[in-house]
Amino acid sequence: MKQRRSIGRLGDYAEEVAAAVRRRNEKRRPRVRVRVAHGEARVLGDDAPEALRLLALCQSIMDAERSGAGG
Repeated sequence: MKQRRSIGRLGDYAEEVAAAVRRRNEKRRPRVRVRVAHGEARVLGDDAPEALRLLALCQSIMDAERSGAGG
């Protein structure tokens, strides 16, 4: 059973790597990826209110960090 779990985990890692390669080849744009309660990754739609709010929050954090690092 332990070997099966390891193989399943390796398959999960392979899927993550394949997804990363696909994203690299696509036009870069901000995405919001969240994990739901049971650990499954989910990408929010570009126009989802939650995605827009999280992107705005991230942008304000980055802006604050940049202004603090420069002064």
